[in-house]
Amino acid sequence: MISGLPGIVVIDDNQDELDSIKRAFFEAGIPCLPIQYINNDPDNESGIDHVDISDWISPRIIVTDLNLTEIQNAKAVNLAGPLAKMFQKLSVKGPYLLCIWSKLEKDVADVIQVLEERHWNDITLPLQVSVISKTEFLSEAEKLKEKLKNLISENSLFDTLLNWEMRTSEAGRSAVAMLYSLAQDNNQSKSIEDRAGELRKILAAIGNEAIGLKNAADTPALAMECGLIPVLEDQVRSMSGAALDNKWTDAVPEIGTKQNIDDAVKSKLNTFYHVEEVLEDFPKDCRGVFVSINGKYLETEKNTEKFEKRIGRSIECLIHEEFLRRKGKAEGRALTEKARNETILGFLEISAACDYAQRKTKFPRYILGALIPAEFEELTSFTTSQGTKKDRAHDGVYRLPRIEVKGKTYIVKFSFKYQLGAQPDDNQWFGGSLFRVRDQILSAIIFNCSQYASRPGVISFL
Repeated sequence: MISGLPGIVVIDDNQDELDSIKRAFFEAGIPCLPIQYINNDPDNESGIDHVDISDWISPRIIVTDLNLTEIQNAKAVNLAGPLAKMFQKLSVKGPYLLCIWSKLEKDVADVIQVLEERHWNDITLPLQVSVISKTEFLSEAEKLKEKLKNLISENSLFDTLLNWEMRTSEAGRSAVAMLYSLAQDNNQSKSIEDRAGELRKILAAIGNEAIGLKNAADTPALAMECGLIPVLEDQVRSMSGAALDNKWTDAVPEIGTKQNIDDAVKSKLNTFYHVEEVLEDFPKDCRGVFVSINGKYLETEKNTEKFEKRIGRSIECLIHEEFLRRKGKAEGRALTEKARNETILGFLEISAACDYAQRKTKFPRYILGALIPAEFEELTSFTTSQGTKKDRAHDGVYRLPRIEVKGKTYIVKFSFKYQLGAQPDDNQWFGGSLFRVRDQILSAIIFNCSQYASRPGVISFL
């Protein structure tokens, strides 16, 4: 049985047959969006342009006829073209099941092969393809209903991922319901409006305590997210158990065994877990944001001198003392200069989480960082006096796993030796925001930074 309500789209050019499968879904207690495919309309290129689906949730199941344009004796390539245009219009994101509803079930494998070979980069390919024979099921309503009910359970990986998606949604509903109950249980609140007001007070208190009064007034959305996410996470965790362990084991039998993943995928995974790309105008005082240095400001010699005087090093020395080793000989010097020119300097905001809360006025703090293109990785390691190699110049440098920013892979380093406090709107050094470091790894960076700053110095006579 379907335990939640995934987005389902049903598409056919024949209205009577579309109504048949729509009825089967409804009789099974499963809502769906039926769309009639329109043939021979030059203004309806995808066949479903007449339906406004721009704000609709990306579907998890697509049930469609195979021969949407009713071509006689059609070849696989002729059948695949209309399907590809339709998938582009649907703008499917994430895994989905494709269910072919057709009298041409013998042609399905060839059509899918064409989609894989010619359109793999144009559309999101399905996680699984199932076939419902119109010949077999069109006049068998009960049989069709059972087939539709079992679509999801046919693929354990899809079933488990959808279950997780539904559980997070249910956790959100549960958290909201608990907050509403708190407001309803207040005996002082009699009327509907009073209880709505009580709910607003509760939510406001959560947001205020999460990041402080002033910060909550400036960024109310951030305040509420910071306040509610811990409750949501706790609700998700409370739903786990042995049954879920079994589902994940069936869906992903590789769990618990070491996996060999290539570097490109590792970079994407690191990006997914550790950073979030942001727009250039993203708030520069947001906790964990990385702001590039303002290149235009440093275009004049006077401004460059000001910057270098404040930092205490020339930009060239700074880069090579903290982030990139120099390489000798003519060829090595050329590589070093190229790497230095393509390295992006910037500042990472590292205010502690408590700086947002307890009604404090926040004063952002930053450490210096650098994005080094991955092609220069050989220059990111340093040789110690004992002849061993390290991936950083000294203990005051923190190195992120490889990440992708704007489609390019970088090695990212931060130096704890160079810290500053600033209100970003008043600082001409700051350029545009590039990404935001997520909380888990930001906490690790801040912890290491505090350890480095508090290391003791001992007088000794050897």
